[in-house]
Amino acid sequence: MTETFTKEDGNTELWHTIFAVGHPDLSKQQEFHAKLPRDPRCRLCNAPFAGLGGLYMRFRGKVASSRNKNYCNACDGFLDTFPGGAEVEMSMLFADIRNSTAFAESAGPKAASDRVNRFLDSATKAITDNDGFILAFYGDCIVAVWPPGFSGPDHAKMAVKAAKEIAGHARATAEAAPVGVGVHKGTIYIGTVQAAKGLFRDVSIFGAEVNVTARLAASAAAGEALASREILDAAGRTGEMKPFDLKGISRPVEAALLG
Repeated sequence: MTETFTKEDGNTELWHTIFAVGHPDLSKQQEFHAKLPRDPRCRLCNAPFAGLGGLYMRFRGKVASSRNKNYCNACDGFLDTFPGGAEVEMSMLFADIRNSTAFAESAGPKAASDRVNRFLDSATKAITDNDGFILAFYGDCIVAVWPPGFSGPDHAKMAVKAAKEIAGHARATAEAAPVGVGVHKGTIYIGTVQAAKGLFRDVSIFGAEVNVTARLAASAAAGEALASREILDAAGRTGEMKPFDLKGISRPVEAALLG
């Protein structure tokens, strides 16, 4: 059965502070936890769940939440206590594998799983090395954001760099999956969503600019990264702009291939 999720509102000032400005307490935790080994980590505070860092966190009472392994028990409690969200301008990245259905049919489930996992490993490294915030894995697609409160004022530069690295890996590595990448900057709503039965809460993003990013990724060929004019301007980069008529987007979107 497919669970239904609903967007939640409220606690706007707190969410804006965390994602647009940076909450001082959370920023200190993120910085400290980033120095500890190793992945996987809490999506909000960076607390490690494995290795020596995970052992240290367990000693401190921080473990993966029993309800949602993407967050530690403390941050899962925060989402429960302060559901809601805010509109924040940030950089976004979508990357997904091309022709997954045909590959799975011809290669079999184990080979398809191995290919997706190799892609997720390399894309995760590119994103986290460039201070990105991995929001979700959707099958063969990865979604990441660079909120200023997490990534600082140079979030556009870091998102562009991550996009180039993901596409470059797809071109340069023989066994890499054929990946297309889209990267964009705009104002979106970031906040909690709750399962209809109230048993699960997560963080998601909403708005027209999210759709633009996803459609740019869908328009990129394998091994390509398309960057919008908005993010290139913010990153201080130039490129040969081309208008794209993206599915479901009423306006042409100007974007350039990242070299």
